[in-house]
Amino acid sequence: MNVLIQKYIDYSIEHGKFTLNGDHKNGNKAHKNLMNTLEKIKLENKEVKQEFYELLNFENDSVKIWTAVTLIETFKDKCVKVLSEIAKNNKTILSLNAETTLEMWKKGMLENLINWENK
Repeated sequence: MNVLIQKYIDYSIEHGKFTLNGDHKNGNKAHKNLMNTLEKIKLENKEVKQEFYELLNFENDSVKIWTAVTLIETFKDKCVKVLSEIAKNNKTILSLNAETTLEMWKKGMLENLINWENK
């Protein structure tokens, strides 16, 4: 597995844990690291990006949420499905996170979304 992809997974999981524990201070740190890593992944080759795309099927819901939000302009149907399933089936605050993300996206309120196929 690519080192950047592993860091992305680790920061996503870490952010999810801090969210579940209500630890916003450490959650914000994890978010910053997550976003920095994501910016580096955007610059990588097709193989690394493909590995990133496959995270939509990862077992951890926090990883799937972050990946779906990032890729929603590229893989709309798949990302909406992932977020909808988490909103419906997860019994934690992550369910609300997924649901709210979908609502905000439908209203055009999410910023900095790109089509990864054009990168």
